[in-house]
Amino acid sequence: MKILSALLLTASLMLGCASAAAQKASDFDAYSATIEENINHPSVGNKHAVTVSEAMAPLARTLRKAGFATATTRADQVVVVTIPCSDLFAPNATELKPGAKAILEKLKPYMKRTDNYKVLIAVHADNTGDATYADRLTSDRATAVDEYFYHDAGNEETGFIPYGLGADEPVASNIGVNNRARNRRVEIYFVPTQGFIDKARKNKGV
Repeated sequence: MKILSALLLTASLMLGCASAAAQKASDFDAYSATIEENINHPSVGNKHAVTVSEAMAPLARTLRKAGFATATTRADQVVVVTIPCSDLFAPNATELKPGAKAILEKLKPYMKRTDNYKVLIAVHADNTGDATYADRLTSDRATAVDEYFYHDAGNEETGFIPYGLGADEPVASNIGVNNRARNRRVEIYFVPTQGFIDKARKNKGV
């Protein structure tokens, strides 16, 4: 009887832990999370990291072939497209240039796959001007990119998450015209959803 009670107690504790983990995952609010939190959620354990990175590799290759500057982060599990701000916006402007639509149009086939990817739109500035100006400029530009896809979808919510990150995350020193231009950029992150992760594991048989 004591053994049975112990087994029941163990099972109860395990179910409680599983329930707590599921509750914690469901409590995640992507729209109020920081960009770092969104890039890292949902997380992938070490056991399945390679499986997910291999499943994301075709997206990275396809985007490169389409002419986009493409990289990966989070152990190759997240794909990042980088577009110079000058390709989409005139200096200090927050409205898209007429030619910007042709660039964003090429991204549409991949950004519509929101069941596979969580899409984050991050806009960066150089350190010209004060921090308040850079924050407002990048926020308005991120919204402009998001709204392009919103209107293109017939005013239906896209689920994309825009971030204006100001000048806080430079990729080069802000000394010189070329370096400042590199820092003024739009980054679009494709983060695998839990559904995509589960499909990748199933296809791999793990």
